[in-house]
Amino acid sequence: MMDLFTELFDMIDGMGAYSVSPTVNQYGKKCPVCGRTWNDFAKTGKFGCGECYNTFRPLAEQAIRQVQSSSVHSGKIPSNSAADIKAKRHLEELKKQLKDAVKKEEYETAARLHAEIKELEGGTGK
Repeated sequence: MMDLFTELFDMIDGMGAYSVSPTVNQYGKKCPVCGRTWNDFAKTGKFGCGECYNTFRPLAEQAIRQVQSSSVHSGKIPSNSAADIKAKRHLEELKKQLKDAVKKEEYETAARLHAEIKELEGGTGK
């Protein structure tokens, strides 16, 4: 558990994007259990003990927010199966839209979506 963020901060350091700037008060704060500082953590990417997670939580959350984007990660698609996966995702999205349209009693939209789903499923042999 001590090296939970090791890979994350190694990656950040490699990109030169690590720019959390704690206040002087937070920077000098020490973990009451192990005595490590935020500076120690920033150098190694490792907390000294479980209490470090509580002690440095605001700074760690800030660092993680700077690295993570707000977009949703959907993963990589292998090039040899990209078309199949994209078609399945599109079909799933249409089914979700159909369910929402029925729930909202938008029957014309639901009928159009239903027809599109049937056409796509008919083309794949389902």
